[in-house]
Amino acid sequence: MTYLAPHTTPLSRAAMALPENPLRALYPLAARDGMISLANGHPSPDACDHVGLRDALDAAAADPMAWRYGPTAGDPRLRRALAHLSGDQPDSVIVTSGAQQGIDLAIRTLCDPGDTVLVPEALYPATLSVLAACGVTAHPVREDAGGLCLNALEQAIQDSKARALYLTPTFGNPTGSVLSEDRRGALLALCARTGVLVIEDDPYRDLWFDAPPPPSLWEMAGACGARVIALRSCSKSIAPGLRIGWMLATSDLTPHITALKQASDLQSSGTAQMTVLAYLSSGRFDDWLVKARALYRARHDALREGLVEAGFDVPAVTGGMFLWARLPKHIDTARLFETAVAQGVLYAPGAAFDASGQGGEIALYARFCFASNDVKSLKQATDRLAQAARLSA
Repeated sequence: MTYLAPHTTPLSRAAMALPENPLRALYPLAARDGMISLANGHPSPDACDHVGLRDALDAAAADPMAWRYGPTAGDPRLRRALAHLSGDQPDSVIVTSGAQQGIDLAIRTLCDPGDTVLVPEALYPATLSVLAACGVTAHPVREDAGGLCLNALEQAIQDSKARALYLTPTFGNPTGSVLSEDRRGALLALCARTGVLVIEDDPYRDLWFDAPPPPSLWEMAGACGARVIALRSCSKSIAPGLRIGWMLATSDLTPHITALKQASDLQSSGTAQMTVLAYLSSGRFDDWLVKARALYRARHDALREGLVEAGFDVPAVTGGMFLWARLPKHIDTARLFETAVAQGVLYAPGAAFDASGQGGEIALYARFCFASNDVKSLKQATDRLAQAARLSA
């Protein structure tokens, strides 16, 4: 009898190739006593409407569908409510377990192992994890203060033969940048001409300060024939623990996305779906969102002021949750991070967002989240950073 030689490891190639998420690796540091973390991307607990959510959960508990299997694409009532939020038709909506599942479903629907996806050069690292798990290569595209550079994008399309472009054009993570309406139109026209489908990750869209952002790529796509899959989320505007997001896709793609979701998890949590539906139906969401915007605006101003005083170069942003700051000049970046941790303040080093994995200019930057700490804590954090910068000079 012939026996096959045993594998040296029980892991698949995909599991072995999965990169460590550098932001998740910071969690043990964030848990230290007295640490003020500006590294995470978490909404503030006091930006969640706890009273309204508790009432919504009670209402959901009385709905039989909260405790049963339901349609893979989502409860029809919730799909209608989410479509109303984004001005779309319910048939375009697929409910997901957060926008993160939407990224995964979009990549697996569009790409085969060995394909290439274009991404911003400064990228949310969990997206790299999805690409690696799917055997897809990330091809970084140069950015400036206004987001993706169109000349660089056109060259990248020619060089890579990419199937898709992934980006967060509104209050990007990590940069906080907003792609202008003119640049959005030009980007869509370029992608339509070259056959590149756009994956628009848009979880921060509702968190604007003074004025709404430009129309989404999804909204603008029809005018030029571009193809877009849009990803939205309740995590940043309602509550992250619900893990409810949604995708917007055209009718030729929705059956395939739904089938892949069914193979993955059958459906998103019925209890969470009914809670979101009850909350949106309560009429509290719009008023609470106004309060959250004001809260984040005040925290943005406080953090930016403190970082500037500490010697960081920090462009203001007009919404979202993040500041993307250039570190003080003549500072050893590794020493600054270690000294800041010793001083009791944590931030996300720019290298954590490097889509190329090659270091360079991006290592001179850092991402700071202004959402999850109050103004007093942010002042303490920037005082500690200033001391860390002095010690690292």
